[in-house]
Amino acid sequence: MNKKVLSVLLAIALTLSLFAGCSSSLGNASEGKADMVVLGTIYTVDKDQRTASAAAIKDGKFVYVGNEDGIQEYIADSTEVLTLEEGMVLPSFAEGHGHGHEGGVGYLYQANLYEATSVEEYVRIIEDFIKANPDLKFIRGAGWLNGYCPPGGPTAEMLDAIDTDLPIAIVSGDHHSYWVNSKALELMGVNADTPDVSGGVIERDGEGNPTGTFRENAQDLVKAIIPNYTVEEYKAGILAYQEEVVQYGITAYYEPMINLDGGPNLLQAYKELDEENKLIIRVFGGYMILPGDTALEEVDRCRELMEETAGGYFAVNSIKILVDGVVEGRTAYLLKDYADEPGYVGEPLWEPAQLNEFFAKADAMGITVHTHSIGDAATKMTVDACQYAYEQNGDMGNRHAITHLQVVRPEDIERMADLNMVASVNTYWFCKEPGYFYELEVPYLGEERANREYPMKSFFDAGIVVATASDFPVTVPSIPLGAIQTGVTRCDRFGDPNTLQNPDERVTVEQMIESCTINPAYQLFSEESFGSIEVGKSADLIVLDKNILELDSFEIGGAAVIRTILEGQTIFERL
Repeated sequence: MNKKVLSVLLAIALTLSLFAGCSSSLGNASEGKADMVVLGTIYTVDKDQRTASAAAIKDGKFVYVGNEDGIQEYIADSTEVLTLEEGMVLPSFAEGHGHGHEGGVGYLYQANLYEATSVEEYVRIIEDFIKANPDLKFIRGAGWLNGYCPPGGPTAEMLDAIDTDLPIAIVSGDHHSYWVNSKALELMGVNADTPDVSGGVIERDGEGNPTGTFRENAQDLVKAIIPNYTVEEYKAGILAYQEEVVQYGITAYYEPMINLDGGPNLLQAYKELDEENKLIIRVFGGYMILPGDTALEEVDRCRELMEETAGGYFAVNSIKILVDGVVEGRTAYLLKDYADEPGYVGEPLWEPAQLNEFFAKADAMGITVHTHSIGDAATKMTVDACQYAYEQNGDMGNRHAITHLQVVRPEDIERMADLNMVASVNTYWFCKEPGYFYELEVPYLGEERANREYPMKSFFDAGIVVATASDFPVTVPSIPLGAIQTGVTRCDRFGDPNTLQNPDERVTVEQMIESCTINPAYQLFSEESFGSIEVGKSADLIVLDKNILELDSFEIGGAAVIRTILEGQTIFERL
């Protein structure tokens, strides 16, 4: 995704006029007139993937879904009738894994490096940010990529050229590494004598001095000196994110770290926004738990939060953990050696026995575990833990999820299906992405593994529920229509054939729509409430200016959401 594509989407005008069509009835009529009637091509995403030509909404729910002959009795003088000459209606999108608050506060209070492609550009952007924000006492930012930096990551010296008096800490685009300057190192108290961090990497020079890049658990050394955002700053960031993504048709998202950095402010911000009725879309929170002596006790805290937050637009509904890091930081946990370092496979962030017991306790308490796993060894370890929980507890009806799934063994895909696990995949990345594929993935994984990254069709073929996720702000902006295109084509958004990656894993447009609607609803235990256009469900829908089922695959990302409706109320309209 980039700003050029976004500007094209935002420029498309709203077109509303008459559409005539008919199809078989998909729902039973009910008493009373409708608040809104929609006429046009309506792809319902119900279990039969049927298309309707009319739907009626009353009191925030669908009361009729079928053809135009059956819709007439729902129309009164006061009924809003929305008719489409072209385009289509879909259920609104749900985000399977996105750090809404993190990108939101980033927009407002951080240097944004996501669009840059060199260290020189990074430095210039940070310099400009400091000049534009002269009152800041601590400089934060995000978005640098390892592929555009020297081996071992960017250095403190590069940031010292900007400023040596202000502490500077910039998180990477994948959010698994920090880049700091010498002032930050001074505040951290980190030097050549600082011991290595279990499950983390302190990049060092030949004499053992830290060079300025900290990865995975070593990031905690940096986070300890970064001022936390206030509750009000978090609230502003959350609302900024929500106001953006309703333009893309998103009306629900999974926020996987509501206790990020160990502080209470983010959780409090979400609670206050919900109490103040200021959340404009649904938020499902994941309670982050780190490995350690208190991990099992933290499961009890998650259960308390689930009970405390039930019933509103913000609800904690799962646990989030990380089992490994990322390929680009050389912290992903692999079954076979890194291609550039024989004998090195990375390391897991949890011990297998501890992970097993953790899964078993959460599972027994009816809590879903949402796991970050990049490498095939990490995924095997996670599936092993889920299997252990199943053997201890029987089938508790949980929907344990794995997100990212970059390198996966075929046999673990089959095991995930057997255990009813959800694949929360980042379809936005399913191409040979500049800055990643040739610069990092091929050198670290080797061509064979790199070329079979990111399965998608294999999950569908195995019967696994597959939910698309952006991991925002790793993906900026997080536009589901772009993800649908990439999942179908396995090329970048511009259709460059040189970016085609693992074409055997391409899926259909229909499957991609499911992965953005009903499947994330299933992941969130909400498929009975939303995710498809069916009688009795919440009237959550989007109007597109084009019918993406009829478009050339490489044009899907160019379609635009012209109206977003949640519970029968328009929350975004492109004018």
